Amino acid sequence: MTTVDAVTGRRMAVSRRLAPLIGQEVRHFARHPVLWLVPPVVVVTASLDGASAGRNAGYWYGTIFTAVAFFAPIIVLFPANLVASSARRSRAEEMLSVTPTTDTRRTWATCLGIALPLAGTGVIAAGAMALIDSFNDIPPEDLLTAGELAQLPFVLAGAGLLGVLAARWLPFAGGALITFVVATLGGTNLFRRLDAGIWWMWWTTETTFEGVPPVLGEPWLHAAYLAGLCACAAIAAVYRDRTQWTRLVLVGGPVLVVTLALGWLQLP
Repeated sequence: MTTVDAVTGRRMAVSRRLAPLIGQEVRHFARHPVLWLVPPVVVVTASLDGASAGRNAGYWYGTIFTAVAFFAPIIVLFPANLVASSARRSRAEEMLSVTPTTDTRRTWATCLGIALPLAGTGVIAAGAMALIDSFNDIPPEDLLTAGELAQLPFVLAGAGLLGVLAARWLPFAGGALITFVVATLGGTNLFRRLDAGIWWMWWTTETTFEGVPPVLGEPWLHAAYLAGLCACAAIAAVYRDRTQWTRLVLVGGPVLVVTLALGWLQLP
């Protein structure tokens, strides 16, 4: 057996052990009751909207975008945090420590089990918006480019990974709320002071700060920048344990540098 065969065999073995864990986390996340607040919130908000022009294609195009880019990220952070912290809250960490699965592998499974379905939801939403646009005339001021649609999966996945990150680094009651306040209000107050601040935020570039004129940039690079932020959050969550901090620096450092480079390149 060659070295390549040995490495490939180990990777396949790890993948086979990780896949059931990911599936289990997907089920835990999908069944969480807080996650299912998103549909009623969107329905109630849509019903309260007067829709002066009628509930036409443009209305549903904007509703899908608002649901995926605004309401869903705000809400999914909390069930993601609760799922990621369920073992700690149920005092099952000691029992898990004696199982063959390592904490690192369990955290990878949690990250992927939460991020993948959220990203898939973002892809479906982007596809639905593109489909609406292909059969109807969306006003130019409301129409999103392909690069802006590509940002939606990473916005949703990033919100979920932020919840996992908070569960790992702020393992106490209120940690998710602190993360939410810092990530939204703190980020908004900080980046709105910059001319190109919207491009450094963790939402789509279609969203703008009130009273701040939009700055042109490269939407596709912003999508890559959001993907980098997702990778940073996942790596920071996985290598949270003090014994893994060397790996956190070795793996997370280059990813952070690449992400910041993408953030710089996206600017005009």
